Amino acid sequence: MILDYPYSLEEDDAMARLKALADYWSKKHGIASRWEGSDVYFDGKVKGVRFDGKVSIGNGRVYADVKTGFLAEKLGGKAYVKRKLADYLDPSNSIDELRSRIPA
Repeated sequence: MILDYPYSLEEDDAMARLKALADYWSKKHGIASRWEGSDVYFDGKVKGVRFDGKVSIGNGRVYADVKTGFLAEKLGGKAYVKRKLADYLDPSNSIDELRSRIPA
């Protein structure tokens, strides 16, 4: 699954929001994330479906190349990721609000 998603936030703010999303996926679904600069690598399974790949952020764009199974594509995996990016990169949502969503 390839996604190219624009954002209008300052780079530091966008990065903090993507880190909050990575933390959310880690706590909620057990997806591991590893950061290298402005790139994050994901690895794990959601409901038995493999989810791994690389997401890069910078210059007003989030670019994701995520490997998911055929079933994940058919069940709306790409739409789910797009919704999450739209939500976490929405300037009307504060970073504190987004962090409060991370399960304990």
